[in-house]
Amino acid sequence: MRIAADLRAIVLCSVLISAALLPLSAHSSDYPLIERAHHSDPLYRQHQESIREFHLRRSADRELPQLQLYRYAADAGATLIELAARFSLSYSTLATINRLPQNEIPPDTEYLLIPSQPGIFVAEVPHSDLEQLIHEMRVSGERSDDDYTELVLQTADGTERFRFYAAQDFDRVERLAFLNILFRRPVRNIRISSHYGYRISPLTNRRAFHAGVDFAAPQGTAVHASREGQVEAIGYDPIYGNFVLLNHSGGFQTFYGHLDQIDVRLNDSVSSGMIIGTVGSSGLSTGPHLHFEIRLNGETRDPARHMPGLRR
Repeated sequence: MRIAADLRAIVLCSVLISAALLPLSAHSSDYPLIERAHHSDPLYRQHQESIREFHLRRSADRELPQLQLYRYAADAGATLIELAARFSLSYSTLATINRLPQNEIPPDTEYLLIPSQPGIFVAEVPHSDLEQLIHEMRVSGERSDDDYTELVLQTADGTERFRFYAAQDFDRVERLAFLNILFRRPVRNIRISSHYGYRISPLTNRRAFHAGVDFAAPQGTAVHASREGQVEAIGYDPIYGNFVLLNHSGGFQTFYGHLDQIDVRLNDSVSSGMIIGTVGSSGLSTGPHLHFEIRLNGETRDPARHMPGLRR
């Protein structure tokens, strides 16, 4: 599927030459500034014409135009989804080029970068959970053979390398992560010993509903907060043994049971990925594992709907 080597060399060379002249820093005056997202602004009209030209050439299977970058100062309270509609781009494009992991634009953002083509920008060195997810999927995962163009862009701190996947959009899991309803796996190198839903209980040998996912792991394996939040409860339960309950925004909670050790205290604030305890076999358990639940407004949800890699 890759572009032929000689053609890719020509494309890459032209992109690198132009991109090197365009610092990625949104504070740089080298980017043309779109002052209004309205047809009265000549640069906005130029940008919209570039978008139309991109789609026309792509639909006709012709060579795509050269990527161009603009600056735009977003109004206070504006979101990426709103701006994407104004600029005829997907919000995934604005999110990945500006390295924003969610829809809200930080209030101290002076300018956003607006590209002249839709697509996904994959940073060589991912920073956020969203970027890590995108990187794993497209660089080393199942979409690693997709066509892309390499970009080397100058920043205030040096250079940054990106892969640009023209016309691509978020997949379902990436979209959930961007919309801030995705949770990361609480243990690494996992083996799922029991999924969410009805099963034959290993304790009673009867059919019963299992409200979470069991991750089999050696005793003492680190358990990570699946998302940033606050410790709502810690303690001991006759069934789930040592447990931690975290509150998250949007009415979500995560529950971690059968722990050996608890490493947080009540009301602690935790960041995504922070170690909150270790895998154990406390309570009613047949061996070391983590019982993990996602709850929304007090009701359990199938973690496979909110977390990558858990489908049966």
